[in-house]
Amino acid sequence: MQVTLAHIGAKARTQDPFEAPTIDYLKRCVGVVHCDTQAFRSETAFFDWLRRKKGRTDPLVQLLDGNGRQMSSEALAEWLGARRDEGTQHIVFAIGPADGWSDEARAEAKRRSGLISLGPMTLAHQLARLVIAEQIYRACTILTGHPYHKGH
Repeated sequence: MQVTLAHIGAKARTQDPFEAPTIDYLKRCVGVVHCDTQAFRSETAFFDWLRRKKGRTDPLVQLLDGNGRQMSSEALAEWLGARRDEGTQHIVFAIGPADGWSDEARAEAKRRSGLISLGPMTLAHQLARLVIAEQIYRACTILTGHPYHKGH
């Protein structure tokens, strides 16, 4: 299964102190899922890219949004494992533009899968990318029984 961590905004720079740990967490997932990152200049460019993605199934989209569903690490792992077991080929976790997702984007995401929230606080893009990358890795360790996640 492919997992893409996407964001609307400038491509991450190597000088960004959050970039190396974000990439490191995503690389650690290799035994469970294949991860990559994508940056898009606009919401429109992101949804155009999604429409061009062809596969046996359409990509499932999880927009990170303050109004989305909050999940524990265990719930995210359960959700990811269920999608894998259903044969989902591609899941996209996407961080929106600085002024938030449009109503149209939220509606499109609900059609494709949904909205998730990292919590009620607003996070900087780089920090949100790192948090969701770590949570994807944590979900992979939960699914494989790796001791990284100790449940607290």
